Amino acid sequence: MNPSSLQSGATGQSAARPLGVLAALPQELGDLIATMQTESGVLTRTLGQRDYHLGTVHGTPCVVTLARVGKVAAAATASALIHVFDVDALVFTGVAGGVGPDVHVGDVVVGETLLQHDMNAEPLFPRHEIPLLARSRFDADRALAQALAAACERFVAEEGAALAARFGAALPRFETTLPRVHRGLVISGDQFVASAAAVNALRAALPDALAVEMEGAAIAQVCHEYEVPCAVVRTISDTADEHASTSFSSFLTDIAGTYSTGILRRFLASYPVAGR
Repeated sequence: MNPSSLQSGATGQSAARPLGVLAALPQELGDLIATMQTESGVLTRTLGQRDYHLGTVHGTPCVVTLARVGKVAAAATASALIHVFDVDALVFTGVAGGVGPDVHVGDVVVGETLLQHDMNAEPLFPRHEIPLLARSRFDADRALAQALAAACERFVAEEGAALAARFGAALPRFETTLPRVHRGLVISGDQFVASAAAVNALRAALPDALAVEMEGAAIAQVCHEYEVPCAVVRTISDTADEHASTSFSSFLTDIAGTYSTGILRRFLASYPVAGR
């Protein structure tokens, strides 16, 4: 039986196709699974050593799972969500390193375009181009990205001051500066960027990049190939330099869940996106 049919009502009519929501690490999902358990109950299926949680959260039928870390893991999870769970769209949430000069720890980046910065099949193909697809950049679904950005703006407007008070000791910039929302290029690669030399090389090669992480562009490629809408939202946990590992660990433990919880609650409450 197709797992999406498990959400059909008592009348036997098919329910709406679920939204796939995924992150690399548990903290990046916030309270999503706990909220699902309270709202509708959770049906969990294990596939490929991953647990897929089906239910309704903030009024939206969802399949929630952990992609785990890296492009291969993310692509495998996205493929399962598409082919086994028949999701309507995919949304990835998590943290990232800041690359853009105006992107700071605590800011939020909504990926409008995604690229694999470590893809290099030269001289057979141009640097960053995906062989046989004739492209290096993959667009997020415009309506999904707009809805995520709107949810992020509401979150920052409504909770930014409380975040500043709560996390001011851990992140001094919050004491005087509220988080900002950015939209643009997010780059992905199978490496944790943690040196000034590495982040400066990324800035030189891709000057419009705002954030760097390890999954988003792989998911965007899979969704492009199967014509499934996707969007990526990333909270900046570090600046991808020598302090990245310490900042990342602290942010992931103390702050990431608050961001994901607040953003996803606002986003899911307004899903499906009008006009799609």
